[in-house]
Order: sequence, then structure tokens, then C-alpha cells
Amino acid sequence: MKFSLSLPTIRHPERRDPFEETYALARIAEDEGFDTATIGHHHFMPGNQSDPLTFMATVAARTSTLRVGTGIFLLPVHNPVRVAEQVATIDQISGGRISLGVGTGWWPLEYEVHGSDYQERGARMDEALRILRHAWTKTDEPFEGRFWRFPALTVHPRPVQDPHPPLWVAGVVDAAVERAARLGDAWLCGPVQSLARAKRCLETYHATCSRLGRKPDWILRRYAWIGTDRKKVNEEVLPRYVDGLMVHWRESVEDEVEKALFARIDAGEKVTPQEIAADRLLWGDPDDVIGQIERYRRETGCEHVHAAFGAGMPAHEDEYSTLGDFAAQSEMIRLFGRHVIPHFRR
Repeated sequence: MKFSLSLPTIRHPERRDPFEETYALARIAEDEGFDTATIGHHHFMPGNQSDPLTFMATVAARTSTLRVGTGIFLLPVHNPVRVAEQVATIDQISGGRISLGVGTGWWPLEYEVHGSDYQERGARMDEALRILRHAWTKTDEPFEGRFWRFPALTVHPRPVQDPHPPLWVAGVVDAAVERAARLGDAWLCGPVQSLARAKRCLETYHATCSRLGRKPDWILRRYAWIGTDRKKVNEEVLPRYVDGLMVHWRESVEDEVEKALFARIDAGEKVTPQEIAADRLLWGDPDDVIGQIERYRRETGCEHVHAAFGAGMPAHEDEYSTLGDFAAQSEMIRLFGRHVIPHFRR
């Protein structure tokens, strides 16, 4: 079973190396047995990376076995040929250790400013994914599409991975899940959707893969908080964490189950943090988290879990959008790596 994590970008602008703590967390994750570290992507939002590919190139240069990736990169916003060049360059730097996780996002401003069109995001995503494969696997061949066209050319450098860096495609609406089956190498599920919703999406994904004769592969993403003191996590951390997550979820909610949850809250119903977290988060002490992953595995068959420790919070004044400083983050990575991961690799 594989385990990945979101890498928080802890920035200290007054230091010579402002991201030194983030790089230290990547090395800890590598030492503790995580497969991949990913970073998100948003423009014009404090606490988010506007250039995750450049940043992950620096992570790749400071690690040796940890895979690097995006979770997710806003592919329809940007020129896919340029993205192909950047990812191939990171593949060279890392010795073949990058996966590109992509999604459409939810904020029209990001599209408008970069000359794209939010209303066309699905079609643009489809075409961009085809262009990435074209650029990475073909030489001296033209491309003619609805949004992009170019004469015969060859992208350099060539990627290290054969046939190309893995493409992880995110989304929970049917069209996005089917796109992951058609054009992706894996589907990224979550992180905010309930287990019930994830299972329905998985049915769509498996059915589409079966129809197309493609082998299904997918990653279950969950926000997470792990500690040695179950009572403290439950009573002190979880309420604060869930409150912060709900602020972000309101901005990007698109699923009917999540909309119904907010309707209950807005109507004045008391919904506890524990109820919200029950089938959406990984939380508690190592034994709790092991049990939750076992449940997910039993009910969905997942073999790759991605934990985002303290992620998804509104940005602070210091542009940090993750709950937990360097000490807390490093402790969680080590706890997970030393107690949870070995349980599933016996």
C-alpha cells in the first residue's frame, strides 16, 4: 500500500533559505517511507503556491527517493506545451520522480487573468491532457485542436519516465471522473467528499475504465491530524480544524451531499465536528487512523492513501494555510511513518 502527503509551504522570508522548514519536512517524509509529496496550486490566494512546478523542482533537488507532484495543478489555465516542458525538466532533475496531478479548480478569476475561459474548463482540460501525452511521446509531429495548434515540433528535454510522467486527474462530478478514466493514469479522489460520495464516484470510475479496457488506479485524499493524545485531538484540535476547513469548503463546494451538510448547518442544526470528520478525515491517535484507513480499504479497495496534515485552512496573516507549525507537522509525519505505514506493509 502506498502513502503520500501534502507538503505545507512554511515560509520565513527573513531567512536566507525561506523554505528550509518545508524542505526539512520533505526529507523527513522521505525517511519515514512516504511515496510522494505533493503541493497545491492557486493564483492570487495567500497561503497557496502560484508556481508549484518551480517549487517542486527545488524539492526534487533536495531529495533522492521521494516522488514529487502536484495536488492539484490548474492545467486548463495554462499553456499545456509550456507545462510539458516544465514537467519534463523536473523529471530530468529528479531522475524520473514526478507525477502531475491536475484539476480544473473553481475560481473563474484564475482563468480570466491568464487568458483562459472558465466556462470551457472541461474541454480545455481534455485537450491539454492530450497535448501533454503528445508532447512527451511524439517527436516532430504537429497538433491541431480546438484551443491549441502548433506545427511539427519536439519538446525538450524529453521526460525520463516511460512512456511519460504519470497524470493524476482530480474531480468528483461524473464528467471529471470519466475524464480521469479516459485521459489520466490515475484518479484523484477527495479530499472533502464523504465516503458515500467517494464510493459513488468510484463506481463511475470503474465502469468507465472497464468500458474503455483501461486498468483503474486511484488515490484517496484525506485531510488529516494525528497525535499521541486521542482526547486532545478529539476535544481541542478537531473542532478548530473542522471549523477552518468548513470556511474553505464553502468556497469550492460542488457536491450535493456537501451542499446538504451546509444547509443543515445554516438552518441552525448542531452538527458536531466528529460527525463531519467521521468519513471525511483521518484523525486521532495512530490506532484510530489505522482503523479509519482499514475501513476505507475494506469499503473501497483503495491501495494509495494521500494524507494532508492540517491542510485546507484559511490563510493566516503570515500566508500560511495549514494548521500546525513545523514542530507539529514533523511530529505528525513521523507518527504516521513509524506507526501507520508499517501496519500496512507487513
